[in-house]
Amino acid sequence: MTFISENIIPGNYGKKFTTDVDEASEQAKLEAAIMDVEGVKDVVFEKDVFPLVFTVYTNQVVDITDLQNKALELGFHVIAKEPFFPLF
Repeated sequence: MTFISENIIPGNYGKKFTTDVDEASEQAKLEAAIMDVEGVKDVVFEKDVFPLVFTVYTNQVVDITDLQNKALELGFHVIAKEPFFPLF
């Protein structure tokens, strides 16, 4: 694992995640929990995608396990997607 794969780096790109949330009310709860993590400035969910994909933008370096632990408290799973596309 590397620093980039274990953390969300501040900037315009953010970091994409997938989750097992499937209802709008669950999505709102997950968004509120993620926004409570120090350094998170925005959470953007993609529409009409299953499994649900969202991007987290930060204003400081945030450890991915902080987001995963917040989601687990609600009974959901959050999995980080790869930071870059493979070159092969």
